[in-house]
Amino acid sequence: MFAYIIRRILATIPVMVVVALFVFSLLHLSPGDPAAIIAGDTATADDIARIRQKLGLDQPLYIQFGTWIWALLHGDLGISIFTNLPVS
Repeated sequence: MFAYIIRRILATIPVMVVVALFVFSLLHLSPGDPAAIIAGDTATADDIARIRQKLGLDQPLYIQFGTWIWALLHGDLGISIFTNLPVS
């Protein structure tokens, strides 16, 4: 029985990785640039670049994914774009 439980727990790991990749992909494939949305219509290119750097959007995707997973595992869901308050 113990071996069965361990096998079932280990079988969920690939599923969780695939779901995490799917959600991350959906977030990055959604239309619009988050930095441009946060900066607003009157922002300069330097303002948008600064926000992209602050959000880590200037990093390669694998670094962004690792950072996102690390924050997710620690319960840090980020800052709301609309209210500028922590989501979690």
